[in-house]
Amino acid sequence: MKFVISRKPEGAYQFYLKDAQGKQILWSPRFATKAQCKKGIEHLRKQVEDKVEVDRWQTDSGRYLFHLRSRDGHLLAMSAPFSSKHECVQHINAVREHVYMAEEEDVSIYL
Repeated sequence: MKFVISRKPEGAYQFYLKDAQGKQILWSPRFATKAQCKKGIEHLRKQVEDKVEVDRWQTDSGRYLFHLRSRDGHLLAMSAPFSSKHECVQHINAVREHVYMAEEEDVSIYL
């Protein structure tokens, strides 16, 4: 897994998490600064270790997604949509097991 820090056209920063196959599976909310974005990554890692809250549901189109929230309800990241409940649960488990050792890549410097 890999965290990728990017910069949006309006100047905000956001991270996403890629799985082992390079598929983007999580996106963060947007942050005003790169430092806040990096802090968001660390907060997500810490919260996952502390049993982060997971909201999971099916969309109107029949796909499944999940949100990771801190214990106080703060949104840490939201997932890509998955075609099945099983695939969604597999990604939740993979994040819980591997996110603490995910490397980081900063592509925001290329804008």
